[in-house]
Amino acid sequence: MKWDALKYDAAHAPQIDVGRELVAMACVKKNEAVLDIGCGTGSLTLDIARLSCNGRIVGIDPSAEMLESAKEKTLSSGNVSLINLSAQKMDFRDEFDLVFSNSALQWVKEQEAVIALAYRALKNGGRIAVQLPAKDFCWGLTDNIHSASAAVDLQPEFSKLESPWRFPLKEEFAGFLKDAGFSGINTFYKDYSLVFESINDVLEWGESAALRPYLALLDVKKQERFKYAFAMGFENYRTAKGIEFGFRRLFAFAEK
Repeated sequence: MKWDALKYDAAHAPQIDVGRELVAMACVKKNEAVLDIGCGTGSLTLDIARLSCNGRIVGIDPSAEMLESAKEKTLSSGNVSLINLSAQKMDFRDEFDLVFSNSALQWVKEQEAVIALAYRALKNGGRIAVQLPAKDFCWGLTDNIHSASAAVDLQPEFSKLESPWRFPLKEEFAGFLKDAGFSGINTFYKDYSLVFESINDVLEWGESAALRPYLALLDVKKQERFKYAFAMGFENYRTAKGIEFGFRRLFAFAEK
């Protein structure tokens, strides 16, 4: 599945705001080696590079389109290397002080294996900091995907679509960390309220990530029908602040 890096960056991106919280919680030091799993367009990779100004940052991502954007953003930093690589295929050993991953591992079905590879990538005493959408993270999003597909009669197109995501419970993710050998494990949820000014803003957010597997199955005409039905469903979430709905995130921290 190809990604549109420009659209991803242009959309109102709550995952970046939450990611900056994760960066702060990770307490990046100025001389650390950091592995950023699923670095995307590099916004947070650059933040980490500035904090670890005397360190080494390696960002990996399976999307060549996203990495092109990341290369432009991090070019001036001087301490960032970017690799077109999926998390499942990384083969680092005892190299990093911190493994960081923001809003990326939900796209990885083999999360247990990736956590084990992250453990292997860390030096003794290193740590991991992860954030991803929690299980049942956003009823508004999932409800509108289902209602939109029904409204424009697209169930046949989506009937064989296997979910591209995996959303673990905090207890489940803690188990992945424990099984890999981590200690000092702390997994918890944080609830957020997403607020968009307009239906177009909601649609841009959806198109930037969550809707991509669905849109890839449709021709242009059906894409437009589906997007319209999806966006209009969010009128049910309009408040005095705008279009507002909840979003739950899973945070996880541990040490090697």
